[in-house]
Amino acid sequence: MRQIINDIWISKKIFIMLFFGFLLTILPILIALSTQSYYNEHFYQSKNGYFNYYYALKMDRIQEEDLLHIQELASSTFEHSSVLTATIAVTDPKLGSVQVIGLLNNKIWSPPLLEGREITSDQDKEIVTGKLIADHTGTIQVLNQEYHVEGIAGINKGRDMINVYNSNLYVFLNELPEQIKREIAQKGVLPTVVRSNRNPENEMNRFISELQQYRPEIKVTIENLIPTYEKQKQSRQGVKEIMSYPYKLVMIALLNCVNVSYLWIYLKRKEFSLRKALGASNLNLFVHIFSQLFLCAVLAAGCSFFIQWILSKLSIKVVETTTYFISIDFSQTIIGILATFAVALLTSVIPLLHIFRIEPAKALKE
Repeated sequence: MRQIINDIWISKKIFIMLFFGFLLTILPILIALSTQSYYNEHFYQSKNGYFNYYYALKMDRIQEEDLLHIQELASSTFEHSSVLTATIAVTDPKLGSVQVIGLLNNKIWSPPLLEGREITSDQDKEIVTGKLIADHTGTIQVLNQEYHVEGIAGINKGRDMINVYNSNLYVFLNELPEQIKREIAQKGVLPTVVRSNRNPENEMNRFISELQQYRPEIKVTIENLIPTYEKQKQSRQGVKEIMSYPYKLVMIALLNCVNVSYLWIYLKRKEFSLRKALGASNLNLFVHIFSQLFLCAVLAAGCSFFIQWILSKLSIKVVETTTYFISIDFSQTIIGILATFAVALLTSVIPLLHIFRIEPAKALKE
């Protein structure tokens, strides 16, 4: 180790350039990972929470009087799943555009709250709303019906994450405004979404079986929503553009690291030629080079983690100013460590090829 540090010190100007090159390679990777995680969370919050399974459960030939029974049936049959209606867009004369989501149960999920409490009763006209619908708890009119706002929905991770919930209104299915109930009855269709972290097929089959025992004419169709959600997530052009810049910086910095490492080997070509003449193998020389580059990369990674930790304390201000969200978690740390090893290895490849061409006889002639 002392010899490695001494060799680095001798070529300190080169390794200072490599240090900043590694820093500008590893840090953007960490920022890109945390930003990607943030926008993935943003996407799934727009779908009312992240789960491993998503299914669309569409019920046809529904009548208004069926809604209470569907509510009770969903509450009893879905033990490990969250069930919501698809978003129902309405326009209120006073509130403007409102995205209504009916809760069929709230056993494993309820809207995240900035303040207030969850709704617990399906009989007391309780609702949870976003900040554009109500900015405090209390009584409001929705589509000419009086409701009590129990909580304000949102996640305190910057404007974008709060905005996901701004126009949302959550209410139990049988407490939906009468106007919406009549529209459901007129169309005869109730689209719902089943979400779960374990496969909900058994619960869905049980629900459908009991629903058709109640009213055999009701038709139910099931669709796996995961492929649809994945396409939607991958097609977000704004996110693609934001994520492209860190990776462009990574490529530029990595190419510069390779160029600097080549310059380093070129300047030390006589030393390596002499080492070969004295019996050092290509493998010995590669290990010698890689160990110095890896130590430099480790120092740069440590500095990157420190900078990321500092910026994570200001994450909300950073995301609102730059659209990049910075956080630290275990998976990002592991990937950062692997990236450190990979960067050191990649910057060793060009020197390795150059070492293969070095002829030991040259050192003896000089």
